[in-house]
Amino acid sequence: MKVLKSRSETAEFSVVSTAESALKKLKKAEIAVFDCKKRGAEFVFKVNRQDVEKVFAIFGKACYNIRTLKKPLSERIISFFKLRAGLVAGVLAFVAIAFVSNNFVLKIEVSGSGKYLESEVRKIVLDEGAGEFKPFSSLNVSVATGRILALPQVTFCNIEKRGSVLVVDVQTDEEHYGAADLKELKSDCNGTVKNIVAICGTAAVAAGDSVKKGDVLIYAHMLAGEEQVKCIAAGYAEILCKDTREYFAAEDSEENLKNAYASLLIDEEDIVERGYKIKPTTDGIIYVMDFTYLHKLSINLS
Repeated sequence: MKVLKSRSETAEFSVVSTAESALKKLKKAEIAVFDCKKRGAEFVFKVNRQDVEKVFAIFGKACYNIRTLKKPLSERIISFFKLRAGLVAGVLAFVAIAFVSNNFVLKIEVSGSGKYLESEVRKIVLDEGAGEFKPFSSLNVSVATGRILALPQVTFCNIEKRGSVLVVDVQTDEEHYGAADLKELKSDCNGTVKNIVAICGTAAVAAGDSVKKGDVLIYAHMLAGEEQVKCIAAGYAEILCKDTREYFAAEDSEENLKNAYASLLIDEEDIVERGYKIKPTTDGIIYVMDFTYLHKLSINLS
């Protein structure tokens, strides 16, 4: 008799018979048997799933008392789901509802002091792809935000999804709203753009571009479709700038060089590269230091 290792797709039987008699019949029918054991007057054994019907055909006669102890795993799974069809349906329905709630917009709400502009705000977000039973990803958030900020007296707009609700928070301030809010972000130094982020408005430069003092970095307008609309410029830029400084010391030493480099510290700026040359003088030396630092500037982020 061939001995096999236990597998999940097997059935376990118990038959009132001697082990010798049962094994003889199973061998004659060419049925692989494993995990055999005696339990009192019973002989317990396992067979592969495809041999289950053969076992019943052999031991199903009246003179044998046979019973199934464990059905194949696939049959047990099917039986489990049949007996719990209602529960499974409920779980699937819950999963479907949760998926729709997390990924789709079921309701649009306009809040804040600018709620009186609800009709205009709703029209803008619908124009830009939002809508009930649509995925949140279909909304062009940046363009919708720019168009809403271009509405009269609007000073703040935040669009976010809370559960299945698309919430558009709009704030207005007639007293403080004016041309000053529509200023552009301009560079206050010469250098190379390392990073530019336009949260609202349009980036006028890209990473790697060279800029001069006074150049526009973020425009106070956006494109809504093919139409250019005014909005506030909000975002930040990081610019790599180069400079040269001199530091006098009585002599060249590690301590004096350390002090020279310390003199380069610039408030809120990060030095990314530095080097020096020594220029002799009648009274000592001058450290001539060339360095590159990262300059950060922003607009309407506070």
